[in-house]
Amino acid sequence: MLLLDSLHQANPKRLEPDIRRFVLDICRTEARDENKAAISKIPLLIPNVPQQRNGVDCGIFVLYYIYLFVQNVPTNFALDGYPYFLKRDWFCQDDIENFRTEIQFFG
Repeated sequence: MLLLDSLHQANPKRLEPDIRRFVLDICRTEARDENKAAISKIPLLIPNVPQQRNGVDCGIFVLYYIYLFVQNVPTNFALDGYPYFLKRDWFCQDDIENFRTEIQFFG
């Protein structure tokens, strides 16, 4: 699991119990075999990501993260070195501003 925190105003690790409970609820709703022990073994990674400059850009950052995931989806997924696509220069502030302009153009 990845927690991409673009605001860093609180300790994101405090969210881990709620995230795991949410994943377990999804598994139960879908009648999957995963149990609490299995869910607890899934690593929660909190990589450093570019930061918002204000408290209102969260939606833009979420959309841009999804866009980058789709653009960089690996042909063969592996846990070794995961998240290998998250480089220090994953994107810069200019990239997010260009993305915002593109979204506004289509809106």
